[in-house]
Amino acid sequence: MNAEFSFKTAVCTEYESLLIACQKALVTWRKRREEINRPRSSTRQATDELLRLQADYAKAYSRLEKHQDKCELYRFVSEIGNCNSESISMLQ
Repeated sequence: MNAEFSFKTAVCTEYESLLIACQKALVTWRKRREEINRPRSSTRQATDELLRLQADYAKAYSRLEKHQDKCELYRFVSEIGNCNSESISMLQ
């Protein structure tokens, strides 16, 4: 995890919890998809489960994006990070 990203999550606990939920949903969906995509294990029930897990991930990701747009603290830290990145690249 890069320093800027780590700093953003350390400052905004809500963002951090949303990020963790999003990552968990993605990992769960991917693991289950790998299990189901094996030969002869795809059933209608398995397909429905994958669609539900995909929707869970999409909802978690959407909540994370909405938080980024609304959270003043997150935006402030992002702006600081962008300023630092730009000034560092100007020095090189």
